[in-house]
Amino acid sequence: MNVYHPRVSACVWLLGMLLLGAFGLETLSRDWLETGFLALLPKVEQRPEVAEAIERHNRLLNRKVIWLSGAASAEAAIANARQLRQLAGDSGLFGRITLEVSEAQTVNRYKPLFAYRYQLIDTATRKWLETNPKALLDQNIEMLYSPLGQMQAALLERDPLLLFARYLNSQKPPGFNLEQGVVVLRDGQTVWALLLAELDNSQLPLDKLDDLLQLSRKAMAATQKAGGELLVSGLPLFTAYGSESARQEISTVGVGSSVGIALLFWFTFRSVRPLLLSATAIASGLVAALIVSVWVFGKIHIITLVFGASLIGVVDDYAQHYLCDSFGERDWNPRKGLAAIFPALFLGLISNLLSYAGLGFSPFPGLQEVALFSAVGLFSAWLTVVLLFPLLLSGFRFAHEPALLKLAVLWEQRWPTWAVVHRRWLGLALVFVVAGGIWKLKPQDDVRLLQSAPSALLQSAAKISQLLQVRDSQFFLVSGKDQQEWRQNEQRLSEKLDALVQRKALKSYEGLSRYWPDPETQRSNFRLLRQSLFDSGLARRYMTELGFDRAAIEAEEKAFAGAESNTLRLEDWLQTADEGKQSLWLGCVKERCSGIVALNQIQDFAALASLQQLPSVVWVDHVEELSSLFARYRIRASVLLFSAFMLVFIGLGCKFGPRGAVTVMAVPLVAVLTALAMTGWFNQLFSLFNLFALLLVLGIGVDYAAFFFLAGERRLSTSLAVTLSGLTTLLSFGLLAVSSTEIVHAFGFTVAVGIVTAMVTAPLIGKWHFK
Repeated sequence: MNVYHPRVSACVWLLGMLLLGAFGLETLSRDWLETGFLALLPKVEQRPEVAEAIERHNRLLNRKVIWLSGAASAEAAIANARQLRQLAGDSGLFGRITLEVSEAQTVNRYKPLFAYRYQLIDTATRKWLETNPKALLDQNIEMLYSPLGQMQAALLERDPLLLFARYLNSQKPPGFNLEQGVVVLRDGQTVWALLLAELDNSQLPLDKLDDLLQLSRKAMAATQKAGGELLVSGLPLFTAYGSESARQEISTVGVGSSVGIALLFWFTFRSVRPLLLSATAIASGLVAALIVSVWVFGKIHIITLVFGASLIGVVDDYAQHYLCDSFGERDWNPRKGLAAIFPALFLGLISNLLSYAGLGFSPFPGLQEVALFSAVGLFSAWLTVVLLFPLLLSGFRFAHEPALLKLAVLWEQRWPTWAVVHRRWLGLALVFVVAGGIWKLKPQDDVRLLQSAPSALLQSAAKISQLLQVRDSQFFLVSGKDQQEWRQNEQRLSEKLDALVQRKALKSYEGLSRYWPDPETQRSNFRLLRQSLFDSGLARRYMTELGFDRAAIEAEEKAFAGAESNTLRLEDWLQTADEGKQSLWLGCVKERCSGIVALNQIQDFAALASLQQLPSVVWVDHVEELSSLFARYRIRASVLLFSAFMLVFIGLGCKFGPRGAVTVMAVPLVAVLTALAMTGWFNQLFSLFNLFALLLVLGIGVDYAAFFFLAGERRLSTSLAVTLSGLTTLLSFGLLAVSSTEIVHAFGFTVAVGIVTAMVTAPLIGKWHFK
């Protein structure tokens, strides 16, 4: 303070903000807002090939929106689906919309496989060839004379044994049919028409998410008006609902806390200048936090802005302490006031920064963003108060005694006296509340608590998953030293999965070995055909019965003999496969080939997980792995919280001595224990995020206690400042408790209880020290 000059410090602040603003114009000119749910999740601690498998498994659905238009008849369902396609096309959201499936395009895609028709034999056909080949040919004849036979008759001349037609049919999911070129499926009395749409922008900007929600609601209303039913699902839609919820919460928290703070300031100070100064501190903190966070991370998540909006009540603390100090003595001036409260301001800043730094050690990108955002916002607001306020408050005096000051003084004088008199039963009550509440705590580490979605969307997604056999998030990763060993390992797994399907442990599964036979199997298929149909003469008699002349029969036999050396490589087969099947192959890297076996409608997770005992088979449950990660880091966060307490205690001990450190640390300790206890008593969610919330309670509790510890003769103004600070912090973090996302709600609840407890206990510690 000996070298402090208000004008110089204000110029330094102004220059810094101008440089930050110029830097921010460039930083914020690009796309910097992240909305995707997966961006909140950490990288799972596992082998690289497993991480690659998870990414490939998720990539298929990242941009897709699935629609099912239902009606009493196929014609009505298809008509509604075509109306939906028109709406989706007009929206400009989608790069690809698929409704009609061209049979010619399908045939052309599979055309390169035709030369390998004698090697590509599906499982059902192979069983018939092994047991009763004549019955197989009789089935062909029956099918050709059936109403559906006209579709096969066109291919009969080139594929008289219908081997290729059978193989193509085996690729089609069961229960799916084509009507008017549209994929339809029946579920009881309802016929569903399928429409797939893929967003043309994987970044999911906010305006596109808004448009997607509007399209979904408009399509739902139009279909219902037409007497139909519409189901919709897809990760983009979940992201859109989450984004809408987050923005509503930003509005609730930001507007609510801003209005509340403005009213509190006017009620307390009855002047525009303190309100404008406080708004300046808040604005500088939030702007600096946004610019620096975007610069460091490249993008920040919209959930970070939800927490950023709650930061309003915290960054305002320093302004409140400075302004409230002016009520402490008659000859107050800005320079003298800053000198008096600077130690407490600095100590409060350090304790808060240490608390937010604890969030930065978490493995969750979202919490790392919140940590940096909050730390930069607090530091910038602190600099604004220290560098700018002394100049702008020159010559300013409050000519009234605020009603809140009278209440704070009454509270500060009477509450400690009453508490000392009744300290024994208050202590017993505190022990009972804390012990009972902590005993009732039940950790919940389910990663799905991170996401909130309306029940209607969840029900729609579940119904679509049932009807379309959409892949579950769990799958198997199968590997081998080469393609042959990989396929052998996958076949071994398939045998076990077939048994589990029979036991109804799961609905179905999908693996590449079911579609692509390895070279040895291809040769085996060819030998089986030769033995069962050609050498036995069954193929010649069958073709004669169908009316083929001798030349056509000999041409087929010649084509069969000439195809003996054909071998279809996996890479060539994959070029003809659809996107879903292509995603099952991970390739060969470092002499290790691997693929995914996808699962549908799992009923018995334990039975499936036990199959990872098979050679080179890994059970991958991304949700469970992330939840386990939550549990592990919850334990680590407990250690981090304890370490933070010890670190702050050591720092306070160096400044105030052991007794002073114990005095100050009593406030955050009681606040943390009470917050944990109330979480248990009110049956609130208790997870990793509650422990990170307690880090903030630690910082704020030390802040309140330090101000009372250092208050001296300024206890009255300190009481007003802590009361006002606590109320504004409750208006910000407390409003997080209204969030529809359980983890955000629990975070807000924990901080709110901790703040209230710190407000109650800080005057006790300060009174004891002052005496």
